[in-house]
Order: sequence, then structure tokens, then C-alpha cells
Amino acid sequence: MAELSSYIKRYENFPDPGDVYYELSPLLSDKCAFDAAMKGFMDMFDREVFDAVVCTESYGGMFGTALARTLGKPVVTVRYKGGFPGDTICGDAGDKVLEMPWDRIKQGMKVVVICDVLATGRSTAAIIRMVERMGGTVLRVGYIAELSSFGARKNKVLKGYPFEALLEF
Repeated sequence: MAELSSYIKRYENFPDPGDVYYELSPLLSDKCAFDAAMKGFMDMFDREVFDAVVCTESYGGMFGTALARTLGKPVVTVRYKGGFPGDTICGDAGDKVLEMPWDRIKQGMKVVVICDVLATGRSTAAIIRMVERMGGTVLRVGYIAELSSFGARKNKVLKGYPFEALLEF
């Protein structure tokens, strides 16, 4: 996936001084880049037998929805707390709370998760806990990019859950 990295723009000191921001939107605006990313996700999940794709509403949702539609699977969207009407289940991700509709994951469902970026892993851990509280099982997690300096892999935040990223920064 080295060719995908050429589409990513790096911004120093954004959004705050000392931060580095990796802009993923060029992957959506270039057909070749989008197709390459989708092939990466298809390859990532090709051995999994699953019932649904759970994805964050940002870039993970865009790629997750495309993957789900390609494979004929439903999509379960995760948003920040307050983003859904009706009954939801919440998961604490440290500095934020995530939620998904209560009735989307059924007992015994097997899911894959697609997120945009792996940094600390707390958001993904919250998503996994929500899926499990509803009786589902997370088989694998895929990311567009892993920011290795945040240490999620080293800190084993996602221990026991297979995960990989298309890109690593």
C-alpha cells in the first residue's frame, strides 16, 4: 500500500501546535486511490465470514459502507454521543463517548470494524465493548492508517483482536 501514502497530505501543527495531521480525503477524490484502498480492505477481510460492517461515521464510514455494499452486508454506524435519536448503547473512549443504535447488533452476530485512524486505540476498544455488550463478536478491525507514535500496538490496547492498517505513519 506504499502507493496510497503518496495521496496523504501531512500538516504540521494542526489542529494544535506540535500536532501532526494526516489528511485522508484525497483517497476519496481520486478513483485509483479509492480503488486501491478498497482492494486493501477487501484483502484484509477476505478470510472472514461476517454478518455486518461496523464503522465510524468519518472516513471509516465511507470505506466501510463501500465494503459492506460490495459484499452485500449491512452497515452499523458509530457516532459521537448525541448523534442518534432513540435507544442507543454508549462506549467510553476516554476523552469522548461513542454510541450506536441499540438494535443493530443481534446476539451471535459476527462483525468487522473499519475506522479511519488507529492512534491510542481507545475509540476502537469502546466500539468492541459495545458490540460485545449487545452479544456480537468482533472478528477483525481495519484502519486506513495507524499512527504508531501513539503506541496502541505497543500498549496492547486491542489485545486479542486482530487488526491491521493500510498505511502506517
